[in-house]
Amino acid sequence: MYNNKEWSKNAKVGLYCQLGGALDMANFSIKSAILNSGMDKDEVEMIFVTWKSKPYVYDWLELNNFKYYEMPYDEGKGFLWNLYKGWNAGYEQLFPHVPIVCPIATDHYFYKDWLKNLVKNCKENRIVNCKLVEPGILETLHTAKNYGVTVEGQFRKQEFDTWAEQFVKEHKDELVFDDCIPNDRGGKYGHRLDAMPFVVPLDVWKRFGPMLQTPDERGITGDTNFFNRCKAGGVEITKALDAISYHSGGAETARNRAEGVYT
Repeated sequence: MYNNKEWSKNAKVGLYCQLGGALDMANFSIKSAILNSGMDKDEVEMIFVTWKSKPYVYDWLELNNFKYYEMPYDEGKGFLWNLYKGWNAGYEQLFPHVPIVCPIATDHYFYKDWLKNLVKNCKENRIVNCKLVEPGILETLHTAKNYGVTVEGQFRKQEFDTWAEQFVKEHKDELVFDDCIPNDRGGKYGHRLDAMPFVVPLDVWKRFGPMLQTPDERGITGDTNFFNRCKAGGVEITKALDAISYHSGGAETARNRAEGVYT
C-alpha cells in the first residue's frame, strides 16, 4: 500500500479496480458503483490497483481520498501477464480486511442495489455473478442492449434505468444456479461462467486462487481458468438477476491504449 489510509472495521465486502488513465470513465463508473451499492459506507472497502499509470491518475486518487496499491510492473512479460497480476493483487490486498471481494472496472454503470444484492447471496463455497448487459457491438454471451458508452453525456442512463427497474421487478431475489448464463437470445444459453462484477468469498480464493497470469495449455485466460477450476472443485457458480451492471465492452482498454497507457 503506497498511501496509508485506515481500513473499516465493519467492512463486509471489498471492491477493487485496476485504473489506467481514462478518468472520465472512472468518474462516471465509480460514482455509480458507490452511490448505487445499496450498502452503508463503512460496510464497503475499495482499493485501486495501478501500474504504468500517469501522474494525473494519482492526483485523482488523492483528491478523492481513495486507497490504492501501486503494483510493480513486470517488464518484458506483456500486457496479459501484468493485467492478471493486477487482478490477483486486488484480492491479495483486500482479503486480509474483508471476507468477500468483488472486482469492478471503469467501463461499467452499476444499477441501484447491485452490490447489496450480490453480497446477500454470497456464502462459503459460492460465487455470485451479476446480471450483465452489454451493447452487443462485440460478440457477447450476455444480454445485448446498447445504451451507449459509460461516460457523462454518452450513456443513456434514464433509458437503462427504466429497463433495469422493470427487469428487477420481474426477477427480484432470483438466483440462477444453472452453470450456463442466459444471454436473452432466443432462449439460448452461453457457457462463459463469469459475469463481472462478481463476488468471491475468502474460502474459495484460498482453495482456487490466484489466477494464472498466462493462458493455460488450452489458451484459456486466467479469469475463465479460475472459474473452471472453481466449478470442477464443486463451487456453486450462480447469478443474482437483481444485481445489474452495464458494461461498455472493451471501451476502457481501447481508451487506455489510445492514451498510451497499458501498451
